[in-house]
Amino acid sequence: MVCRRQLPPPGLAFYALGVETLTFLFTDIEGSTALLARLEDDGYARVLAGHHALIRSALAAHDGREVDTQGDAFFAVFSSPRGCVAAVLAMQRAIQDHAWPGGEQVRVRMGIHCGEAARTATGLVGLEVHRAARVAAVAHGGQVLVSEAAAVLVRDWLPPGVSLADLGVHRLKDLGRPERIFQLHAPGLQAGFPPLRSLGNPALPNNLPAQLSAFVGRGREVAAVRALVESSRLVTLTGAGGCGKTRLGLQVAAELLDGSGDGVWLAELAAVTDQDAVAPAISQALRLAVNPGRPALEALLDALEPQDVLIVVDNCEHLIGGCAKIAEAIVRRCPRVHLLATSREPLGIGGETIYRVPSLSLPGPGEAGPPAPGSSDAVALFADRARAQGVALSVDEQAGPLVVSICRRLDGMPLAIELAAARLRSMSLAELHDRLDQRFRLLTGGSRTALERQQTLRATVGWSYSLLTGAERLLLARLSVFAGGFGLDAAEAVGGFGDLDVLDVADLLGSLVDKSLVVAEPAGAILRYRLLETIRLFAAERLAEAGEEEAAVVAAAHCAHFLAVAEEAAPCLTGPEQGKWLARLDADQANLRRGAGYAAGRPDGTAVVLRLGVALDRYWWARSRLQEAFGLLVPVLRRPGAGADPALFAAALVTATGAAFFIDLAAARQLAEQAVQVARQLGDERLLSTALAALCAGCSFAGEPETGRPFGHESVERARRLGDDVLLAEALRRYLLSINTIDPARALPLYTEAIACTERSGDHFINSRLNNNAGWAALVAGDIPAARAHLEAAAQAVQQIGWEDASVQENLGDVLRAERDLDGARSTFEAALRISRRNGDTWNMAYAILGLALLAGDAGDWDRAATLHGVAQAFQDRTGNPWQELAARDRRDSLDQARAHMGDEQLDRAYAQGMALSLDKALDLALPKAGPA
Repeated sequence: MVCRRQLPPPGLAFYALGVETLTFLFTDIEGSTALLARLEDDGYARVLAGHHALIRSALAAHDGREVDTQGDAFFAVFSSPRGCVAAVLAMQRAIQDHAWPGGEQVRVRMGIHCGEAARTATGLVGLEVHRAARVAAVAHGGQVLVSEAAAVLVRDWLPPGVSLADLGVHRLKDLGRPERIFQLHAPGLQAGFPPLRSLGNPALPNNLPAQLSAFVGRGREVAAVRALVESSRLVTLTGAGGCGKTRLGLQVAAELLDGSGDGVWLAELAAVTDQDAVAPAISQALRLAVNPGRPALEALLDALEPQDVLIVVDNCEHLIGGCAKIAEAIVRRCPRVHLLATSREPLGIGGETIYRVPSLSLPGPGEAGPPAPGSSDAVALFADRARAQGVALSVDEQAGPLVVSICRRLDGMPLAIELAAARLRSMSLAELHDRLDQRFRLLTGGSRTALERQQTLRATVGWSYSLLTGAERLLLARLSVFAGGFGLDAAEAVGGFGDLDVLDVADLLGSLVDKSLVVAEPAGAILRYRLLETIRLFAAERLAEAGEEEAAVVAAAHCAHFLAVAEEAAPCLTGPEQGKWLARLDADQANLRRGAGYAAGRPDGTAVVLRLGVALDRYWWARSRLQEAFGLLVPVLRRPGAGADPALFAAALVTATGAAFFIDLAAARQLAEQAVQVARQLGDERLLSTALAALCAGCSFAGEPETGRPFGHESVERARRLGDDVLLAEALRRYLLSINTIDPARALPLYTEAIACTERSGDHFINSRLNNNAGWAALVAGDIPAARAHLEAAAQAVQQIGWEDASVQENLGDVLRAERDLDGARSTFEAALRISRRNGDTWNMAYAILGLALLAGDAGDWDRAATLHGVAQAFQDRTGNPWQELAARDRRDSLDQARAHMGDEQLDRAYAQGMALSLDKALDLALPKAGPA
């Protein structure tokens, strides 16, 4: 759009007496900026004139009322949903049939929603107006979207031939509740469109969390911060805890997510306690593959260097040194990465733009009576949160002065206002006002050197805490032990002992949610809970005040619970439901790490650490967290008492061996040999088979496949005798590391046997690895149908566990090329390049670019082919590895053909240009640019 629509602030309907239920219509021209550039001012002015005439004609014909027009965007309302549907059909048909200047095709996206709005001096206001705008924003040009609220009213009254297609549930950019969206189908109008531009669209990669409450006000702040982020590489939102830094940052991030880069990602640091863990936490938030054996910061910088991404780094204040170091490194080395940090203090580095988040706007000090509409975001928030508590609040002549006084005394701080509004369920507005006034006078003895707003927030939280029952206070203190979110079962395990009966925890937790001290968030079919960081820190102080014994019991209960979670998940991580269980462990990974750290820090925690390591073995593999496993297990395995339980000791040695393959091969070999020795002494067949397989793999990775072969053979034979498909598939997978090198002819039947094991057991992760490797082997042998079958199976298995695998995509690209589906191959290689770029995986970037070079040659674009070959070689040189056999052969053939068409001099020049390109320019050449939504 040329002109961005500015809507009235949401949440103001309580100011007006006249509330109406209306049908809202938002429209705008898709790609209007590019249209202006092509047609220039005169041509574009004619487009706007024609567009406006067609829209207004249809509005007049169907009783629609124009509320606002900005640039190419219209906001209109109808008293009848049916009239709105008739109007948009007339609009789209007229726009489609119109002869536009320059032969252009004007495409208009439209969104319809029904809800309440209030008429005020500033126009129609209300949250549903903003919801309607968000529905329209996810549409494509020529598409008409209808919210569920509107669809219910029109579906039985549609004109003949017109229908609604259910597009499913989508998250809109207000980060609020998901919305079921329908598309209006009608004869003569386009029916097929790309996926909606909602937050769940794969073209809009992000991990922005849904918010249960509405984002109220802050229009000026959102616009200001957005402008800063667009012009500055590092913006830090500063302010006291509870001033709304995180929510403002998330809303700005959602607004900036337009599909033109590598996405918008939230890295939450509240649960991180170690400065050195900041880089791994950011890598994990961006779902980057861990590069074992490399410093975490260097691996993060390598992965981010080619990316065009916005990272929201939340809660930096307790890790200010580590965050400053990493932010400075990213800004210096990664030219297309933008950072939006939230912290109670600036990071203090060069290039930082600081935005001090203000309190919510308040009525002027001299204003008497109820505030004017739009004059106070603080009052709007208070009223909105009161309604969310089921309290009907009208800011009229009687209530207005009390509401304004409360918001002023809370300094317009969002968290404080939300806590106060939550109390309206149990007291009147006047009682709330009086108690708040008393508590502030009592809680003013804090440090004079602390920021005033920090004192005010502490007083507000302390006041809210003082109103809790004894049982609620005790549970809140115990909940502070959690890192990140937690489920009800975890709250019961940690909170339900001593003076708190476990059966009372659910009700107490619900009460804390009602009082806005605990946040409840939907996670699939269940709710998960978390404490806002300000509340958690306050509760942690109360836990410390309860004494060392209480704190120790809570920490031990937390560790014991998450050990039980890991051990419950372990047997499920090798079966058909492993995807669900991996996701469950993903949700609890911060708590698993905290529990492991607690156990590792205690002399009597050795067995707990080893049990956690064994239980999480498959999880660490499937989520590329081998460095974490190695760092946790190896020091504990070296403790004098580590072998007290020989079976547990040997199993932990095997887990540590797998982690060490890519970190310390000598250690891996030593650990595996020790595991085999202990397993033989125990006579444990299952354990011995696993240990032998690990030793075989260790030898193969060390370049000694002949040495490893007998260990792998013994492992497989023992697994076969036990008849365990999971065990046998693992043994065969590691045995094949030797056989692939020594005796490739024997590999195929072993792959067949191993894959059959995973199909019977439902082990998707190992199935994907085996099918990918078998597909590559079939490609080398020239058996294209077999390769396709294996690779499609690998891709399906990958999807089952929520994993992205560039190597599967590359091999599929080779299959499509062999089948002469060049467009399909190109899309697949591009997908592989995007995945590997996101993961910082130089190896797979090289192979994906090589695939694109081969395709350019196939199409006869020899100059592009030669340049891309140079780019691919430059990437491969960075890995220090030669090309694999199949790739080397295809590359040689393509370059020979290019030389025949171009001649030596021209080929060498283009090839050298590719080799010399910077990382950014190389990737820009290889990947087509995605225009903004």
